Amino acid sequence: MANFKEELAVLAYQNYLKKDFTSALQNLSDLEGIVANNNTLLKRVQHNKAVVEFAASDLKNIDKFKMAIGHIANLTFTDIDIKDLSVPCMLYNYAVLLYHSRYYYQCVVILEKLLTSKNIKDVKLHNQIVLLLLEATLCRRTYEKTLEIAKTYGDSLKSNNDVSSLYERLVSRAQLYLGYKIKLKPDSIENVFIVAQQKYLNGDIIDAANTLGQYRTIKYNYDLKTQGEDIWAAINNNLGVIYLSIKKPYLASKYFQHAVKEHFKAMDNDDSDILIVCKDRPLYVFNLGLALLAASNSEGAFECLVEAARHYPNNPRIWLRLAECCVKKCCSDEAQPFTVKKLGSGPHTKILLTKENKEKYPVCGDSFAIPSLSLEFAALCLKNAISLLPDQETSGSSSAGFIQAPPGPPINWKQRCDLKNSILVLQSYIFLQLQDPLSALMSANELLTQSDATNGQKAWAHIYAAEALINLDKTNDAADHLHPPMIHDLVSDAPSHIRDMVAISVWAKAAVCQILRGDLLTARKILLQINSPQVLPLQMYLEICTGNIDNCHTILRKIRTSNSSNF
Repeated sequence: MANFKEELAVLAYQNYLKKDFTSALQNLSDLEGIVANNNTLLKRVQHNKAVVEFAASDLKNIDKFKMAIGHIANLTFTDIDIKDLSVPCMLYNYAVLLYHSRYYYQCVVILEKLLTSKNIKDVKLHNQIVLLLLEATLCRRTYEKTLEIAKTYGDSLKSNNDVSSLYERLVSRAQLYLGYKIKLKPDSIENVFIVAQQKYLNGDIIDAANTLGQYRTIKYNYDLKTQGEDIWAAINNNLGVIYLSIKKPYLASKYFQHAVKEHFKAMDNDDSDILIVCKDRPLYVFNLGLALLAASNSEGAFECLVEAARHYPNNPRIWLRLAECCVKKCCSDEAQPFTVKKLGSGPHTKILLTKENKEKYPVCGDSFAIPSLSLEFAALCLKNAISLLPDQETSGSSSAGFIQAPPGPPINWKQRCDLKNSILVLQSYIFLQLQDPLSALMSANELLTQSDATNGQKAWAHIYAAEALINLDKTNDAADHLHPPMIHDLVSDAPSHIRDMVAISVWAKAAVCQILRGDLLTARKILLQINSPQVLPLQMYLEICTGNIDNCHTILRKIRTSNSSNF
């Protein structure tokens, strides 16, 4: 009987290798009846039947394979509370399912349990477990752990010609992110990507692009069915990253668009349903959104980032970028020129300065939770972003990432603080635009209490706090935020256009404070120091209040001139 069982097992394996899945299933069914009384052997046979059926479906019937593995192992998919390690091959395949479903933590737990058990007699299976564990820890961005695993279990992989090159690449990727110098040769398409990435991270942008271009001279067989990724999509994406880093967003967006198109092309075939298929489209769309935002295409960027947020809802950076899209779109008409209108004639002539009244906010009754380019939705995005940032550091090292933010790297404590400060600045501005000065003041004051806020962020916080206090009729308190020497010191290291922008805003708000106090002459002196069309309507108001009608005509001519220069 024992010989017959072995013969059936060997025959089933041979038929499987020949892709005669029907015969293999028949052999395994016969074997299943023979070993029905041995629970461990029965599990192995049932697992092999599930593998053969999955292979017969060309790796496409994923749900059925998950259910079969779960039934045999008495598990619900993603469950990792495993006590029976008697069938390591089945648990390895379960880890493979978890990995391709992007449950990397669960995958790591299963594989670590397998390595600590003593049930693995097959050297090939052991090597496969280690390789998958290395890949899964890389996907979790726990690079120190990757190197620790390589040090503990890597000796058998180094000496195995079949997997040594793959092992070397996995280790090099971990070393790369930890700042080590790697020694890979760009003699394969996989190595080219890693070497180019090292040059990019080292700041050698041109060398990175040239290295990536070596794919033209390398022979490779890299397609969706065998590798799970489209090489052209990956190349275009990486080139887009390079051009975005050197502030060429229009060119970068073209490459990201090509990456998305290539991915669609790869997915538009019969192999797109297989287990190992690449699922990086959200990453390409996210990168495209960043490029479009940098290129001032707020509508296109918004559409891309909304899709990215659906796939990566726990990334606070995406919510901040969505809010920036809304602000760029909704507040772009702030620079809209004034229209000068004359009413009446002779001594009864009235001059009106108006802007075209565009609908800035959603129609009453619309849900602010529905993605739309509105300031209300921007405020909701920033609320989401802040809720994803913990209030206390949970890691001993400020450089260690502790907030997972896929598809980007984890966020460490310093980055968390920078991100929160940026959110508070934008939040204060948005609340002012939404005519909620109290909330704007709270955000600005919170930022001013942050010891790690930059000088530029503090300058804008003072400006927004002053504007909020003016709206709350607290001009004395507002004036405390508008000391020009203090603001000048805060922005002394900023670019000239930022310094000019801050100066105009500070002096204009200081003039408003004086107007509200009734000191029109001091306000007029302040405004005369500002050479910007933005304050011309305020200057005209003061000239009228102080009775300098002749000066009003001069200001009107300046307004007309500024309007014509805007077209």
